[in-house]
Order: sequence, then structure tokens, then C-alpha cells
Amino acid sequence: MKTLVIKQTLLTCLLFLSCTGLQAQERIVEQPAFDAWSSTTLEIDKIALSDTATVFYIDAYFRPKYWIQVVKETTLRADGKTYPIKAGDGITLSEKFWMPESGEASFRLIFPPLPKGTKTVDFIEGDEEGAFKIWNIHLDGSPANSSLAGKKNPAETPVLEKPEFKNGTAVLKGHIADYKPEMNLKGRAWNFNLLNGSTEEYNITVQPDGNFTLEVPLYYPTGLNIVSNFMNGLIYLKPGETTSVEINMPEICRSQSKKQKDKPSLGEKYYFTGALAALNNECSNSSLRFVSVSPKSQEDYMQMFSDISTMNADQFKAYWMDRYQKEKAVLDSHTELSDAYRTLLHNSLKKDLAEQLLGISGMTEYAYRTVNQIPRDSVIPKDKKVIPTIEYYDFIPELVSNDPYLLYDGSFTYLISYLQYTNFTGEDRAAGEKAPDNTADLIKVMGTDNGILFDLLAAQRLSKPIKEFRPLSDEELAQAGKISPVIQEALTLMNNKVKQTIEENKKKSGYTVNRVNIADIPAEELFNAITTPYRGKVVFVDFWATWCGPCKAAMRASEPVKKDFVGKDIVFLYLAGENSPKGTWEQMIPDIKGEHYRMTDAQWTYICNKFGVQGVPSYMIISKDGTPTHFQVGFMGPDKMKEMLMKELDK
Repeated sequence: MKTLVIKQTLLTCLLFLSCTGLQAQERIVEQPAFDAWSSTTLEIDKIALSDTATVFYIDAYFRPKYWIQVVKETTLRADGKTYPIKAGDGITLSEKFWMPESGEASFRLIFPPLPKGTKTVDFIEGDEEGAFKIWNIHLDGSPANSSLAGKKNPAETPVLEKPEFKNGTAVLKGHIADYKPEMNLKGRAWNFNLLNGSTEEYNITVQPDGNFTLEVPLYYPTGLNIVSNFMNGLIYLKPGETTSVEINMPEICRSQSKKQKDKPSLGEKYYFTGALAALNNECSNSSLRFVSVSPKSQEDYMQMFSDISTMNADQFKAYWMDRYQKEKAVLDSHTELSDAYRTLLHNSLKKDLAEQLLGISGMTEYAYRTVNQIPRDSVIPKDKKVIPTIEYYDFIPELVSNDPYLLYDGSFTYLISYLQYTNFTGEDRAAGEKAPDNTADLIKVMGTDNGILFDLLAAQRLSKPIKEFRPLSDEELAQAGKISPVIQEALTLMNNKVKQTIEENKKKSGYTVNRVNIADIPAEELFNAITTPYRGKVVFVDFWATWCGPCKAAMRASEPVKKDFVGKDIVFLYLAGENSPKGTWEQMIPDIKGEHYRMTDAQWTYICNKFGVQGVPSYMIISKDGTPTHFQVGFMGPDKMKEMLMKELDK
């Protein structure tokens, strides 16, 4: 109690000194401009500068009922010197700050006084990845700096080139203007491979001079998805050609900021040259980047579930068609768009609608369960299931056409997957029954068996063994040649890569498969049988799947944590089910150090229901005596993971 009183007294004195100092010689910088930031969560409303303190008035914007944190290691950096934070007012440093229902909050951060004449300062919440950072905050009232200020892209109307299959490496070269090495920016990129239905991921590392280069094997012109501080969205690339982009980071950050967005523009955000430059310049700088019939918020999703939970097939189709027409009206209202870009957005909207309509059975059942709070392991009445007949699917020829321009939208691969497993006839299937070949039904719906859609369906069927790390035979590769020589060449390259990976994996170690034979163990006894050998050690359990992108991303993020615990009494246990193909699982786990088990569907279902695994990735921590002490869906982050394991290890 005495320590608490002393701390409160010190904080009160500190705030008093800062306030009295401000009254005497304060200088207020209202909504100061800045050149770049790492996150849109913290906005500076004003900065009070005095001889006794520098006070940042912060407005925070984040998801309601989620927490943020400002650590006690936070500093200001100016002219080569560092000024450590002294206190927080309205927020406790290094503790979770829970956002209110509004998703908005305000607090103050108090730092030592800065030297008079300081023109810019950096706000650095920490040097680790994910920390809040705001660079070049202007204390003299001047606007943000951009070496690209006022620059304009050429007034060139994009032309949508007809895509053709071609094997080659697309190169993306980028430069972030006004980059500072301490920004240490990184990004992720991925594209959908329509020939095998997979997602191929890439890392983007920005060099100290602000440059980055990415090489992507492609088989047709398509969009590369990028998520980073400096770019979000699609960039269109062509196989065998180079696309270059100059990135106006200060303008990107200004336009993101609630307090800076109404200030004068610093130029356009992106300047493309090279392959598909005009198209990229328009779509990357457009005010309309995305169209979708899907709900826009959690509240909208819950209302959607309520709406469709009692619908029949015709009502369901009418509901989504109505949403489509409303979104199309919004798209049509943007008369400034070129025909090329409008075509891509409209195709994306049609694809989105088709996904909703094809998902009718699963979506209506999920909505019925959600609204009526029925667990997924409970059977729902048969008359509550919506299984349409073949007449329902008359929308497919229009929405999922044989249009080659759909290649530009790589996520078209989801539609191909939907089509392969669609129950066109509405016939009953037993639980777990393998879906029969529905090609004849699809041909009946489409009215043809020719075109790019059928080429891609055939390619994905041929490539399925490759995805499961079962190399194709020469005879199977010859079948690909009947579709297209380019597709045959592409599948041959994929096939050779899989063979090489299999050989390399034979040399790897550090992972163990099935320490106990689980095949004959009853589901209710399995988890105990798996974990009993690890008594006396802390067990970190990862429920995952080979096809789960977030699972793989979390594994990459957790690697440094696992290395910190090498040689200590901690076991990393990875559990997957039969929905992870055996060949794929076997070839992925050599790169995932730990203990691995692949369970039957019955075993997986039992364990998921027992522990409340509603999705992957999910995680559990088991104490040394075998007691589960923590469970959560979704990765907790590497820092929290390390903290929780250290706490359990020290018990």
C-alpha cells in the first residue's frame, strides 16, 4: 500500500509539474502532421511542449472490447537523442487497456521536455514487430514531407489485355519514397494458383534504401495480394514481365489518418511503370478498391444470419440477388472508372455473389444453428436443411462463365472448388461420404463442356496428387498436354518441385510422428494417451490443418519462441485431422519441429467437441501434472505465447 501511495504521489507531482509548466510557457501543436506510421490505432490530437514536459494527447481507435497496450519502454527520438516516457494519464503503461464499446478512447503520454527548436520527433513504442511507431512528427506546424509531392501519373486509359496461358516469372520492383532504415518495414504477398487450387505465399523485405524485389512464378496475368504498411490490395502482374512501383508513404499515411485526411494531398499514393502500369495506377489509387455482397460488419453478419435462417432456396437466391443489385448500383455510380477497371470489379462482384449462392446448404444450416444456439455436434431436423435441386443453379452460366478475364481474379479458384463438390441433384449423402463426380451435372447446367472453366477444372483434378505430395506419372502429365501445352509445362514444373521437396525432407530431423499408435485407441481415451508420456513437462498443443493459412502464419511467428525453449521441459504438440491430406501432412511436418499426430475424423471430432475447438488454429497449454490451464481459438502472438509458457514453466 505504501508503494502504491508513493507511485500515485509521484504521478500527481509529475502531472502537476507538466500542467504548471504548460500554463507558464506552453506551446501547443494541434494535430501535428507526420510522415509515416506503423499503425492507424494511435492518433495524436495535440502535443503540449513546455520547459517541464512534452505531453502527447492521444486518441485511440480500435475494435470494441479488445485491448491495446503502450509499453513502459516507449520513447521519443529526436536529433539523435532518446527521451524515455515518464508516465501515462488515463492509461497504465505495459498493462492492457481495454477499448470501450465505442472503439474510441483518449489518454495522455508524458515525456521529458524536448530542446527548444526541435522540428521533428519520432514516437517509438518499442523496437519489436507490431509496436506503435510514428515517424517525423512535425512540431513546427509544417505539413508532412514527401519527395513525390505533386507528382501525377500519366493520363493513360487502361486496356484490359485478354489473358493467355504462359509460363514465366513476374517481377515486382518497388521503392518506398522517403524511407528511413529504422522503419524496418516488411510485408506479405500471396497469389492463388488456379491450376492446382493452392495459395502461394511470399515475404517482402524492404532494404535500408527503401527498395524491394519480388519474383513470382505465374501461368497467366493475375492479381498479387499484398498486405503491409506500405501497400494493401491487388497488384496485377504478367508472367515473364516486370512491373515497378514508387510508393508515396507520406500520402498513404495522411489519407489513412482521421485527423490528417482532410489536409492537402501530397500527390498520388502509387506510381507504376512497366507491365500493366495503367491498370495498376488506376486500381491502386482509386477511391473504390473493393466491392462485395458480403456484410460489412459483425452486426451486419448477425443480421444476415437472422435473415437467412428460415429461408428456402428461392428466398435465399432472391436475398443475395438483391444485395448484388445494390452493390452493382454503387459500382455503376462511379462514372470515373475506366471500362477495364470496371470490368474487373464487376467480375469480382459476380464471383462474390456466386460464392454465396453456391454455399446455400452450409450457410443456411450455420445460420439456423447460430440463431437457435444449436451446437455443431447436435443434429438439426431434416426439414430445416436447405438442399436445392438442379434448377436452382441456373445462375452459374452468367456468374461463373467461360470468360478468360476471370483469370485476373485469382480467388476465382474458390469457385472452382465449390463447383467440384456441389450437390447439383440434391440427393441425400451420408455423413462423410465422398462427393461423386458431378461433371455431367455441371455440363448440363452450363450447356457446354468446353472453355476455360472446364480446362481449369481438369487441371485441378490432375494436380490434386501433386498438392498431396504424390508425384504424377508420365501418363498423367501427358493428359495435361491434352488440355494445353502450357498447363502441361506448369504441372511438370510443380511435379518436379514436389519430388525435390520429398527428397530434401528425408534428410530433416527435429520432428516426431505418432509416438503412440493412435489408430486403435477409442476417441474418448486418445487425448490422455497422447499427452501422458509428457508428464513432468509443459505441453503447448497446436490444433491445426495443412490448408489453414493462419495456422501456417502462426507457426512462422512462433519459431523464435520455440528456439528460446530448446533444452527446457516444454513439448510442442501438433494435432491435425483427416481433413489434412496425409501426403501433404507428411511433407509439411519436417519443417515444424515438435510431436505430430494425425487423427481420424471421429477422433478429431470428439476432441474438438471436448475442448471447444471451433476452428483452427486453436491452442492449449497443459501443465506439468497434465492439467489443461489455458485454451483459446486463434494465435495469441509470440510475445504472449512466450510469457504464458515461462509462467507455466516456473510453477
